[in-house]
Amino acid sequence: MSVYFDLRKQRWLQACGQRLLTGLAALALMSLPAYGQRLDPVLLDAFLADPLTADPRDPLLPTLVVDRPLSPLELYAVELELFKMDAQARELMLVNQPDAAFELWMREVQLRRLFGLDAELEALNRISQQAWNAQRSQEVRLMSVRLERIWEAEKATADLERVEAIAAIAQILRMRDTSTEIYQQLIAMTAANPEVQQGWVVILAGHYLQWFDFDNAAQLYTQLAASAKTTGNTLEQTQYLTDLIYSYQQAKDYAQALPAQSELLRLYRVTGQSDREPPLEIDMARNFRALSIYPQALEYYNLAYVTAQSLQLYGHVTTVLKDLGDLYAEQGLTNEALTMYNLLVRAEQQAYNQHGILEAYDRLGQLYLSIGDTENALVAFRAGVAFAESLQYRESYFRGEVAKLSLESPPEETPAEEDSPSLGESLRENLRDNPPFDLAPVEIEPPVVEPTAPAEPEDATDASEQPAPEVEVISDETIDVTPEGETND
Repeated sequence: MSVYFDLRKQRWLQACGQRLLTGLAALALMSLPAYGQRLDPVLLDAFLADPLTADPRDPLLPTLVVDRPLSPLELYAVELELFKMDAQARELMLVNQPDAAFELWMREVQLRRLFGLDAELEALNRISQQAWNAQRSQEVRLMSVRLERIWEAEKATADLERVEAIAAIAQILRMRDTSTEIYQQLIAMTAANPEVQQGWVVILAGHYLQWFDFDNAAQLYTQLAASAKTTGNTLEQTQYLTDLIYSYQQAKDYAQALPAQSELLRLYRVTGQSDREPPLEIDMARNFRALSIYPQALEYYNLAYVTAQSLQLYGHVTTVLKDLGDLYAEQGLTNEALTMYNLLVRAEQQAYNQHGILEAYDRLGQLYLSIGDTENALVAFRAGVAFAESLQYRESYFRGEVAKLSLESPPEETPAEEDSPSLGESLRENLRDNPPFDLAPVEIEPPVVEPTAPAEPEDATDASEQPAPEVEVISDETIDVTPEGETND
């Protein structure tokens, strides 16, 4: 790492011998924290040594005839050299010589101890950030060990300012356990100032999230949300509830997440943030679904659908329809699933999402296959072929499904070849004159479907007379769906 440290390593080896080195290395490894265990113990000893007693002595330090502290003039000369050393290291980084740069910086960190702990902490803060950004793992571990020793020596007597300085460096070096302990001490030290204390609670909660400690994070965000509610600060309450929900979701604790989601939904309604309601309602529906509480899941899916449709947030509309179609399909409610997927095709068109339309046709085709309706599955996959060709995406998949089903299906009578339109043209029908949604929002509830054979489709001979739009849906000729508000004749 450094010529200077290498010289000290050689001197140390000559003095101790290999056997003694082995024993001391084992003791060092057992005594160091986890982030220091891969370090060369000799290199670590060289870095941690007092620069005034280190052997060999740093060439920046004057040679003393007698053992005495450095004079103010000598210290001033050393400090000027350290500023030059820092500037030189920055220049080396600019010309892509990081090894030489960090050799200088690590010497600077060690020599800054001559000017007191505050000067050393300033250097550690500055250089640790450089080391972390440059992904210098060895330098990061060396400084982590040094900071850990500083904290152990200072935590019982350090004032607030010094503890804050140590906390900042520990965070830069990603020292998980040390940072947790420091933040907890800062919370205790600022008890007389609730506003400052809350700031450290927020930092500790974020620290828990950073290290995937979702249970402890949730406890703190619960306290913060309750405090914000008491003071009437809806902005802070909204943020803390959002973080609390995230903690529960990451921990897969859906039952605990739902009350926080309900409170956040209430805040959105009170503050007029209606555009934030649909995604939250969808998340709540999914949580109820994960808990197998299907009536409430349907209720929140319906709320999200109605709100998103009224605000023309078609991306959320399609999410609801996909989720519900999948839910109904999983429960074996085929007609209900077909209703959702049929609406999904139209909703994706409304959102101008041709990839979404392609996915919807795939869902329809697979659902028809699952119930053995190869005829309608073939129509769905053929529609997918038209869009796959247009998008140049998943063409081989849809053509493969069509080819497979065509071999399984008996041949049908077809008009003369000269009168037959191409595949793409035959599937592009009158979507513009067939609006995706009714004027009133569709209530998303299991439709009442009699357990009888599918109703005969209506005549759609007018479709071929309409101008060909860019997108289309599978019409009622091929999909057996009954949207609510309509009845089969």
